[in-house]
Amino acid sequence: MVAVEEQAGIRDLLKPEWIILLCAILVTFGLMWRTSSGECHAWKTRLGHVTGGFLAASGEEEYPQPGERTDLIARTGLKREAERLLDARPVGCF
Repeated sequence: MVAVEEQAGIRDLLKPEWIILLCAILVTFGLMWRTSSGECHAWKTRLGHVTGGFLAASGEEEYPQPGERTDLIARTGLKREAERLLDARPVGCF
């Protein structure tokens, strides 16, 4: 009789809703920990520099500066680098 009562008590504690909530909390904290890692921070910083350079080079198209036009090569290279960085995104980085 005691074993049956213990099983009923365990079933009351381990309701499916509590298990789902616990899993959701663990996944949330895992993603928060992963997103704040040094690897993700370095990736975000590098991506920010590359996309910022691409946008700055693209702005010269609208407001051209006098002189030789070599920014097309720079924009193409920065675009390729940004695509490469996006494809090489570490797991769990947002």
